[in-house]
Amino acid sequence: MTATIESCPSAIEAEASSAWREFLYWGKRHHDWPEFDAVERDYKLVLVEKLQRGKEALFNDDPNWFDHVKRSLSGGAHPVHFIAADNFRKWHDAQPEEVATALRSLWNESAEPAVRVRLFDEALPQDTFKSRGARLPLISFLHMVMDPTRFPPYRVTPIQKAYELTEFDSLHWQAPMVDQYFEFLGFLDLLIAEAAAVGMTVKDRLDAQGIIWSVVVWGPSEKWSIKDQNAMLRYLGREPKLEAQGLTNAIEAEVAEDTDSSLADLANRLLVNEESLGLIQQLLSDKRQMIFYGPPGTGKTFIARELARHFAGVDADVNERVRLVQFHPSYAYEDFVQGFRPEQGPNGESRFALVDGPLVQIAEQAHSQPDVTHVLIIDEINRGNVAKVLGELYFLLEYRDEAITLQYSSDEFSLPKNLWIIGTMNTADRSIALIDAALRRRFYFMPFFPDQPPIEGLLRRWLAKNKPDMLWVADVVDRANALLGDRHGAIGPSYFMKDDLDEQWVERIWKHAITPYLEEQFFGEEERLEEFSLKRLRAPELAASETLDDAPPQPA
Repeated sequence: MTATIESCPSAIEAEASSAWREFLYWGKRHHDWPEFDAVERDYKLVLVEKLQRGKEALFNDDPNWFDHVKRSLSGGAHPVHFIAADNFRKWHDAQPEEVATALRSLWNESAEPAVRVRLFDEALPQDTFKSRGARLPLISFLHMVMDPTRFPPYRVTPIQKAYELTEFDSLHWQAPMVDQYFEFLGFLDLLIAEAAAVGMTVKDRLDAQGIIWSVVVWGPSEKWSIKDQNAMLRYLGREPKLEAQGLTNAIEAEVAEDTDSSLADLANRLLVNEESLGLIQQLLSDKRQMIFYGPPGTGKTFIARELARHFAGVDADVNERVRLVQFHPSYAYEDFVQGFRPEQGPNGESRFALVDGPLVQIAEQAHSQPDVTHVLIIDEINRGNVAKVLGELYFLLEYRDEAITLQYSSDEFSLPKNLWIIGTMNTADRSIALIDAALRRRFYFMPFFPDQPPIEGLLRRWLAKNKPDMLWVADVVDRANALLGDRHGAIGPSYFMKDDLDEQWVERIWKHAITPYLEEQFFGEEERLEEFSLKRLRAPELAASETLDDAPPQPA
């Protein structure tokens, strides 16, 4: 029996169009969602309306015509990357008549579409718009004004992935831009025809382009079952999702099976559960960047460094494959990515040279060793101005397959897939704003709190192994955290994980590290500090001994 589009993809029969049927199965799952047009189609039509006003103003010789075009190139969700849009604006500022002529050619209704696109492509400056990733999205967006239902926007990575999934024999990436653009339009027509063959109605090319985006960019819906989500993730070649409630439950058996046996050795050495480390590995394999967050003293940086060495396959920090940087308020893009630095020339003269920061250095090293994982650790990531430090890297964190030009260089730069990024974030520092939503979407987050894995019970395990006579310290810390009632301000175990720990050191740590930390939290209500005295927290065992020692002698 011939499978219909409603069939489970695993049941699709092997035939010439089986790749299309599976692609359209997932596309229909999204396309049938009542909000599909509102999310995937409507905003593009709004952008075209703004662009249309620019087109009309240009042909009416309105001197402010480009203001409308600029408005059409801005917005949160946009087919054109903000760097390409900014370069286009700069081109206009430098050569306004040249841009006007180029757009008149592209928007000439009496010319054939292929002629229009070719003339505009030839006018685009080669030194500014080098790659197809910069040129084609801009060309296709500006051409949408001629009819968005016939000429939808183009983005390199999603389209190439759609070609791969449908086994479409596409042109070589070095083919002329015009040919690649019209091949894309032909692919949309093919999608419409294949959809009709299985009883699915696709309105037009813009609708077809939205279906491609929904499959390749959206991925599975969070409202689907875990089984369906994992099926689509496997179809897309991504790691399956983990079905975990919080992080306190054991992860699925498939995660344990995929975990390297040496991860168990690392878990034993770190005294944390192997399931948590396996979860971290799975999440990093998926997005390639995550953030460990929690109060101070919970081992975020220590575990990040140990995991980095494990993933990179090195026994110690090696600059080539593991790097650690720390963000702070004065840390800048020029420090992290690339910038000009003063240096002394060969004749003793002062000059500025372009210097790569640690991000570019480790990315280039990872490119040169594609079969080896490299790890960049960003300690205290939220202490810097993250948006300013990362700049255009926001784009690369999400699109690892694409390349862009950096602020100070005309060379293309990309983040290789074998470069993993681990950030740490202290949630107890109330003066530091949390990272913005755009960056949050690009990272997975792993909580490091004393009351849940991987940190739950860590101090007790460490004391049992190294200082069994000091196990009471774990009880003291647990009581203090229960009194605090604030997970983000909890006392972490790292304060007391000292090889020479004894009662004297516990008193010193409590007086000179824990108490000042609590004083900051209870500023203005210092009377509460008495609840956190070491002697009081050591009750009931100390209280019992003190009662016997201090009791007055009883009459005979």
